Parts: sequence; structure tokens; C-alpha cells
Amino acid sequence: MRFKKVCVMSLTLITLALVSCSTNKQNYVHYAPLTMDITYSKARTLNNFNDYVQFLKQKAAGAGVSEQLLNQQGLINYNARAVQLDQEQAARKRDPNMSPPPANPNGVTNYLNKVLTKTKVNMAVKRWYKYNLPLTKASQKFGVQKEYILALWGMESSFGNYQGNFDVLSVLATLAFDGRREKLFTQEFVNAMKMLDNGTLKRSEMKGSWAGAMGQTQFMPTTYLSYAADGDNDGKKDIWNNEYDTFASIASYLSTVGWDNQLPWGVEVKFNNSIDLSFSGLEENKAKNLGEWQAWGVYLAYPTDQEIEKLDKMKNANLWLIRPDKEAGRAFLVTNNFRTLMDWNRSNNFGVSIGKFADRILMGVGQ
Repeated sequence: MRFKKVCVMSLTLITLALVSCSTNKQNYVHYAPLTMDITYSKARTLNNFNDYVQFLKQKAAGAGVSEQLLNQQGLINYNARAVQLDQEQAARKRDPNMSPPPANPNGVTNYLNKVLTKTKVNMAVKRWYKYNLPLTKASQKFGVQKEYILALWGMESSFGNYQGNFDVLSVLATLAFDGRREKLFTQEFVNAMKMLDNGTLKRSEMKGSWAGAMGQTQFMPTTYLSYAADGDNDGKKDIWNNEYDTFASIASYLSTVGWDNQLPWGVEVKFNNSIDLSFSGLEENKAKNLGEWQAWGVYLAYPTDQEIEKLDKMKNANLWLIRPDKEAGRAFLVTNNFRTLMDWNRSNNFGVSIGKFADRILMGVGQ
């Protein structure tokens, strides 16, 4: 009798296994690879979103992502909040068909007051000492001053405390489907799939901002694949939980796009004479040396010891004049390092905030 029960149980388990295999095969999708330039021909209505996700997966298959991984990635949902935030961001940018907005003489100042608080600087100074070893290691390996690594870490994710909780695949698919920046977000979706496929992290761990930026560095998937670095030689590039990798990845990015650790970011300046706005900007042909700018009446706005030392380091470099608030506001003489910060985030205000943050960190630690 006992033998008969064992046999019945074994047959039941075998039957369940066969049913399970049959079900898995039934749900398994073979993704015909598509190239990245193929366009989606159906209407962008919500009832087509799941079909569009399959279309994106076909592009991922065309980029080498395994079918097994693609079949494992379900629950990719439309996220209306991501679209709303993207539209709000777009609305904040000037429509090129409209006349220029009136100059705001306090634009940079208001931005700095908002993002660069005394509390944030104090937090950075404490972390300078707490994380000095991984900061120093990243700085020495990639040739980027510690204060800039720390400033970017603090500004991007509040020192790792805010990394975002959006499902990255869902927001990337949603923003690609929405169409405003379809090419960008399609590429990011494919590269996010590559990260899952190569074992960088699990889907449940792939959380980020509404636009898909991840980790303590807030890297997009493409940025992660291009610049993330292993700071502690453990074979991983963990920008989510590991400060060694976080700092190394920030420094790797800056170093790769042209950072020079012999130069500061720039200095704030004023003018003896009126300088036409057309001479400001970061285009290559607008660079001049310090002597030329000084001959035009440019001088230090705040001749502190720190600013004088920075200006001395800039005396043999190409320098650009930037005026984020046009004629009405503050002006800055910047090095190519500032242009490198603009590669990270194409906002003059952001670049100035990182430079000012780095300066205040150095003041806080007495260097």
C-alpha cells in the first residue's frame, strides 16, 4: 500500500512538471530581432502600449539581449507620472519659436540658494572625512579632485539617500512610447535590458528616477555601461550600495570626457567695461587666455585667497565667459573643466552649482 501511494505521488509530480513545462513553452515568445532605426507604425494609444513593449523587446533582441531574459521581463507598465514630469520639464525650457524670455538678474542666485544650502555643505564636509579613503582612491586613479566627486555625489542623490523608486523598465518604455524623446529612451530601454542580461543587477533592484536614472550617481543605463567603474576591485560596479564604486564611477566619467585635475572649474567675475553678450558662451572659438580677458576689463568679483589661487591656476588655460542670466546677472570665467560638467548636465546653473559646491567643501575642510 505504501509503495502504491509513493507511485501515485510521483506520477502526480511528473504530471505537474509536464503541465508547467507546457505552460512555459506556451508563454515563451520568440522575438524577431529589429534594428534600432525601425519605427513603430501603430497608433500611440494606451491599448497599444503592451504591443509597443514587445516592439522594444525586439529591438533589444536585435542588440544582442537574450530571448530568455526578454521573456523573464513582465509587468512593464505605462507610468503616467513619468510622462507628466517629462512634460513639466519640457515646459520649463524655452520654446525656440518664442521670443526670448526677459532677463532674470537673480536666476543663478535663486538656483544656488535652492540647491546649495549650508546644511548640504555641512553634510559634505562630514562625508569628506568619513569617506576619505574611497574618495582619495578614486581621485588618484582617475585624476579628479575629491571635492568635485563629493559635490556631484551630494547634488545628484543627496549623498546616496535619494535614488528614486520608479521601475526603470516601465518608465523608459513609457517615455519612449510617449514619443517626445523616443530615440533616447528606446536606447536606454535596450541598455537597461543589457544590464539585466549581463547580471549587473536584478529586475527588482532596478529602481530609479522618473526618467530612469539610477544609483548614487544617477546614471542612465547608457551612462552606466560607458563609465561605471569598479572602485574596490571586487569584480562589480555597484553604484547603488558601494561608495568605492560610486566615487570611481563619477571620476571615471569626468576623466573620460576631458577633466584636468590641474585646473579649477572657474571663478566669478565682473567687468570694468561693457562686453557684448555675443562674446560669451562655451563654443570652442570663444575661448581666450586670461590676459586677453583681463585686457577686456574682466576682473575677480570676490578676490579672496581661494579665488586668487584659482585664478593663478587658470593663467595658462583656455577660458570661456559664461553669463547664464544674460546681461542682467552674474558672470563667470570658466575652464574646460566646466565644459566637462556641462557634458554631465547641460545646464549652466548646474555647472556653477557644482563648482561653487566644490569650493565651499574645500573651505569647510580647511584646504
